[in-house]
Amino acid sequence: MCKRNIIITIALTLLIFASAGFAAERNQWYYVGNEEGCRQFAVPVAGRDYVAAKTTCVIPARMEVIFMVLRDIAGYPEWLENCKATKILKVVDDENDVFIFWFRQHITFFKDRDVVIKSKTVIDLKNGRNIVYSDKTGEMAFDTGKRYVRMPSFGSSFTLEWVDRERTRVTFMIDPDPGKGLPVQEANIEIIKTTHKSLKNMMKMVKKSKYIEAAKTSKYNKYVEDGIRKGYLK
Repeated sequence: MCKRNIIITIALTLLIFASAGFAAERNQWYYVGNEEGCRQFAVPVAGRDYVAAKTTCVIPARMEVIFMVLRDIAGYPEWLENCKATKILKVVDDENDVFIFWFRQHITFFKDRDVVIKSKTVIDLKNGRNIVYSDKTGEMAFDTGKRYVRMPSFGSSFTLEWVDRERTRVTFMIDPDPGKGLPVQEANIEIIKTTHKSLKNMMKMVKKSKYIEAAKTSKYNKYVEDGIRKGYLK
């Protein structure tokens, strides 16, 4: 690997852990289990009771199709586990996939949680690895009154890694702080389950014709095809 690629890889790694807010624990992930071929991990987060969690699955879909699913923020409640509602508040940079949106999370037996999120995308096809990451932002206000509990912090990422033309390795990581008042053990179990269930639901979404057809003429298809032509993706 050339020096430039090493620098890019290191920068991306630091970016994703910094955005999730738990850089100190990044080497302390513990293995939770393997369910249906998907590997699950969790890690304690300093200063709070709730864990961060991630699941990695190989999804039988083209990378650009998965990008189309992730770009459809309005469609998140259909597959993102416990996502009750979303609302795009601002398209900051459409070409570079920078969005600010509101996210509502359902909590059984308790008040639902909500948060305003800013999402960004890093394309690194030279290393066959792309990241869509999101963090709580204060750039825009969205007042929902007392109906929901605003999350003190929130971070997440989807890492898309090239396997081959028809398969993509996806890692979904979440680092949420849903706030006080929840039973910690049950909340942590749900956080871990959320990453796995969401990826299993994504496997259904990528079969939908609207995403498959839209992906064929998308910028993501052009990125991937260019990566193949240049020999980055094989």
